[in-house]
Order: sequence, then C-alpha cells, then structure tokens
Amino acid sequence: MPEPINNPTVHTMPVPEEIERIFEAKRAWHEKQAQLPLKEKVAILLRMQRNSYPILKARGVLKPWQMPWNVEP
Repeated sequence: MPEPINNPTVHTMPVPEEIERIFEAKRAWHEKQAQLPLKEKVAILLRMQRNSYPILKARGVLKPWQMPWNVEP
C-alpha cells in the first residue's frame, strides 16, 4: 500500500463540521460589517478601490468607473 502524501499544498475536502464553522464565521462577519456606521463602510470601499487600482492599471487603460474616487470619508 502506498504511503500517504504529506504535502501541505494538497487540498482535501473539508468535513461538514468545518464547512458549517466556515459559513457561521462568514455570517457573523457580514452581520458585524452591516452594523458599521456609513462613514466606516465608505472608508472600507475607498481602501478596496485603492488596493485594486494597481492590479487594474497593470492590465491596461482603465475605464472611468475603474478609477478610485478622489475623496476622503
């Protein structure tokens, strides 16, 4: 019988309990995010835009809606 491969890059299917734990953590995170004040939500959006800008720019010319907003929350 072959020996099991001990390779951290090999992915195995998570067990149902692990899937449930992941979904519960995600639900709790979304609930917490929904309770944030509007100013904080806008600040998060602006950070996300600024973080993705270099990736989009590296792909070529950007459309106007792909440019980060030049505002502060």
